[in-house]
Amino acid sequence: DASRSDEESTMKKTIFPAIALLLLTQPLHAQEAARGQAGYENVPAFGGPESVTEQLKRADESRDAMYDWPFFDGYFDWKRQINDDYGVSFGLHFYGLYQRASDSLPGRDDDALGNIFRFLGNWTLWEKENGNLGRIEWRVESRSNWGGFQAPGSLGGATGIAALAPGFAYSDNFDMDLAVLNWTQGFASGKAGYAVGRLAFDAYLDAFPFQTFSRGFINRSFILNPTLPTTGIGALGGVVKGFVGDNIWVGAQIHDANAASGKFDFDTVQEGDWLKAVEVGYTPSFGQRKSHLVQLTYWDKDARSLAGVSSGSGWAVSAAWKLNDTYFPFVRFGHSDGGGGVAAETAVSGGVEISRPRGEVWTIGAGWAKPSEETFGPGLDNETVLEMSYKFPISKNFSVLPDAQIIFSPANNPGRTSIWVIGIRAILTL
Repeated sequence: DASRSDEESTMKKTIFPAIALLLLTQPLHAQEAARGQAGYENVPAFGGPESVTEQLKRADESRDAMYDWPFFDGYFDWKRQINDDYGVSFGLHFYGLYQRASDSLPGRDDDALGNIFRFLGNWTLWEKENGNLGRIEWRVESRSNWGGFQAPGSLGGATGIAALAPGFAYSDNFDMDLAVLNWTQGFASGKAGYAVGRLAFDAYLDAFPFQTFSRGFINRSFILNPTLPTTGIGALGGVVKGFVGDNIWVGAQIHDANAASGKFDFDTVQEGDWLKAVEVGYTPSFGQRKSHLVQLTYWDKDARSLAGVSSGSGWAVSAAWKLNDTYFPFVRFGHSDGGGGVAAETAVSGGVEISRPRGEVWTIGAGWAKPSEETFGPGLDNETVLEMSYKFPISKNFSVLPDAQIIFSPANNPGRTSIWVIGIRAILTL
């Protein structure tokens, strides 16, 4: 209607130009090297940025911030002592997200509020000087809506967005659960490893620097390639990855395809349906594997007969190359046969993270996806998203991130040419 059209027009004319002006007027700034508040900076890690140990290391960085509050210094000194004495690292992480859309389907709400809570840690039982080690990793987790609002993970459905969900993974059906419990072992002088037990599949499947809640993006296009399949967090499985030379690594993984997030249930593995994947990647050196990489992943997912979901397969390519301490660009591409419950048959995205003074960070990205006909039905329009966010680190451990997204041609809302989603996120890591 006319009021909605005027609202969208006003948002388009004010928000993105204002963001662009701020971007152009702020000086470039090189971030100083990360230091650990509790001494976790040198803890060896296995897996992507959503793995337990990588999350602990990132949260522990003593980064620049607007205010330097010494309130928690004693707490982090205690954490350091626990790690030194017992080999135990741990943290409490909280993510809160509010979003409001410019339109919704009839009878559906246009705003959402939810949170993710995690208590995570690891216990290193043995470690050698060459980097080989054995440890137990755990993550207790819940995700829920707040205050009678729908969860941000439901906002895509409420607005008619199919593949490019604007609040991906902030769900309302993830009860408190020991979601991750696994044995992780490093070998080959720390250049290879495996993990087995209850796993978070997104910590290993096409693991990618921006595939995490800890950075700026929220949209599915950037958090997890829409052509990739999913399974429950806490799926029984195993993964092994390692370098076969100075620059090349290979890996393989398998996860229970019927696992359900928020449920400590081993019975689903008896159904015998699996999500499998293999990967190969390139990096200039082992030390640059987290910031300079190109990787190819091929996956296959069995049909879930009891759930009525067909089998599927596909592949994905992800590349990220940090140019300097300021610019960190990336690009992703994926294609699938549309089966396995995937969100998209084909998808591409790209963007850049720009580091600013005092630890502030811009993230800017664009993505496109062809929704899966098998998942959402035939004849749907392709979707496109633009997303911008800005990270304000109020302190070393607390950040606020305003976020703006515009999704063009929402596939299940053909009456709208575009939908704005404006959000505000808070991240607390202790």
